[in-house]
Amino acid sequence: MRVRRANAAYARGSRRAGHHAVTGRQPRLDIGVFGARSIPSTYSGYETFLTAFLPELVRRGHTVTMYSRQREHRGNYEGVRRRYVPSVDTKQLDTLSHGAIAAVRSRFARHDVVFACNVANAFFLPALTWTGTPTVLNVDGQEWKRDKWGSFARATFHRAARLSPRSATTLVTDCEAMREIYLDEFGTDSVAIPYPHHDLQPPERLAGEAVLATFGLRPNGYVLVAARHNPENNIVPVTRSHIETESPLPIVVLGTANYDSPVGRDLRDLMARDERVVAPGHVDDRSTFAALLQNAAIYYHGHSVGGINPSLIEAMGVGALVAAYDTPFNREALGETGLYFDDPTTAASTIHARLRIH
Repeated sequence: MRVRRANAAYARGSRRAGHHAVTGRQPRLDIGVFGARSIPSTYSGYETFLTAFLPELVRRGHTVTMYSRQREHRGNYEGVRRRYVPSVDTKQLDTLSHGAIAAVRSRFARHDVVFACNVANAFFLPALTWTGTPTVLNVDGQEWKRDKWGSFARATFHRAARLSPRSATTLVTDCEAMREIYLDEFGTDSVAIPYPHHDLQPPERLAGEAVLATFGLRPNGYVLVAARHNPENNIVPVTRSHIETESPLPIVVLGTANYDSPVGRDLRDLMARDERVVAPGHVDDRSTFAALLQNAAIYYHGHSVGGINPSLIEAMGVGALVAAYDTPFNREALGETGLYFDDPTTAASTIHARLRIH
């Protein structure tokens, strides 16, 4: 379909632009990185991004050390040095405790520059920035608006966002829409660097059909949702909207959560009520994930709080027919190459009407 071809062309153009953005001889740096669980991983946008980005830094001649939260991920991965740093493994304290310890480890390692993900690490970067180590903070999305957090946690993330201009040498946002939010709400500028497409390769047609068969699926015979099981990703409303239609197609929900998410409980209830709901969990194999994206009749992207999520770029890159929640972040990535819905609770009926599916 025209939309699918446009998506793939857009992502290829993004990849070429990223490839040629760095030219000439670059200084070789010793770079410390923290703020994500580990690599390789596709659990969240951070891990997906860093799994592609950090080995590329190594290929360009830099020394990269990642401070990981996963004990089993030790040693090197594609040249990236992984160093385990413990954390308090609870939903509320995992990120904060890891950031505090990793910041201290990074300071004593005397890296040339430290790159941190997650705005919560604004609390800990002064240990580096204010003692002479340049720091770059990728603030990601609006954590203070995520429904998975309680009121205290949301307030803590908002305080971190206010502090971030003073705690990091440079702030990075992943789209112009998020850059505008930091300008308007916190009076600070940032460098907007969109996530690139990084050659997510689906298998050949016959191999792809074999992959689908392991899930009991066939090409264009299902619709797909792929996201962490957080309320703000609108998995449950989109799934409900699909089973409220007369479509015979199953809706396949990929993803999981690292806490007792209400999304998981609601999905189990929907699966018990309607056999069209299929939830195989997280799919770690990249070729399998690409095959599921590429062969879906529709890929629903319900992320609401920004910025741009790598899974959207990946869906575009493999030529999926994308139906996205209409937010400034999703529109910035998808443009006119996809379809949009304004209300997740009526997403399926809206998209069916636009595609003239009866």
